[in-house]
Amino acid sequence: MPRALTRLSVLTLFATLPLQAHALTQVQWVTPAESQIVSGGGLQSVNLDETPYVSAGGVTFVGKAQGDDATGTVRVFSEIDSRGVGGVPDLLIGSAFAQNTSSGVLVGSPGSGPVDVTFVFTFDGSFHTYSGNVFHQLVGTLTLGVPSSTVAFTNVNYQSQLVFRTDLLDDTAVRTESKGNVTYFEPGFVYVDEPYAGATSSVINDDMDDLIGEIRLTVTMDPGQSFVLVNNLSTQVTPEPIHPEAGPPFDYSQSWGAVDGFNTGRLSILLPQGYTLEGNTGLLTAAVAPPVPEPATWGLMAAGLAVLGAIARRRTAV
Repeated sequence: MPRALTRLSVLTLFATLPLQAHALTQVQWVTPAESQIVSGGGLQSVNLDETPYVSAGGVTFVGKAQGDDATGTVRVFSEIDSRGVGGVPDLLIGSAFAQNTSSGVLVGSPGSGPVDVTFVFTFDGSFHTYSGNVFHQLVGTLTLGVPSSTVAFTNVNYQSQLVFRTDLLDDTAVRTESKGNVTYFEPGFVYVDEPYAGATSSVINDDMDDLIGEIRLTVTMDPGQSFVLVNNLSTQVTPEPIHPEAGPPFDYSQSWGAVDGFNTGRLSILLPQGYTLEGNTGLLTAAVAPPVPEPATWGLMAAGLAVLGAIARRRTAV
């Protein structure tokens, strides 16, 4: 049984495509027998009424997803129930997926040079085992693609990923895995995949009922640099045999559980003062710069310093 959800990232398709200004949200819930996919700009949702899918063998799966490229939010939920199903069920894996794709250009003031831009993706969720044993997985991924300066028609792709999951027969302990890498082509189309120090992750909480994680990508960019930014969140839930070490025939008849990532996975962008991002989504134009005190605040600070200086002089005189 796979320990990590395998999915083709949309960024892998960009290696041979020019970067153009666009925004796209894609949401889907998937079973081996059926899937629903919705894509388009702005807010997109699929199966919010939680219509269940029931396999021919009696396994019930519910999945829903929502995303909005204008705000960088994504939400996902998966639940599977194989109670009463003997032998090996005809439905073993259910998943849900939400993804935002945005593109834009870094803009700086005249004469400004390269600057570090930080992309932050924070997400939370919870794992539930109502019966039997269940494999849970919640994955957050943040990817930034920029055109390669050495190999035409290819990209340099930076990625940061954080995985929460449970292991077989261990439905109370949450495992975490993280990865930060950069992939690109060298001349001669030699593919390179190596660690990237600017990709970091933080596990803020890893309780079954309260998962919180944050992933970051910091990339040095020049004004005029174009890019494609992708953030996604995915779930995977699988019924597990009660005693897999006993060998077949396995008993899946009591497995029932869920992965809930439907609170909020949110993307934000940190920019130094004097720089902006241009694109056709609200997310890019709402990028946050470090706070700078307002003129009134500067006045209050100056007045406070003056008072402190007077007090210090008075103490010195005494």
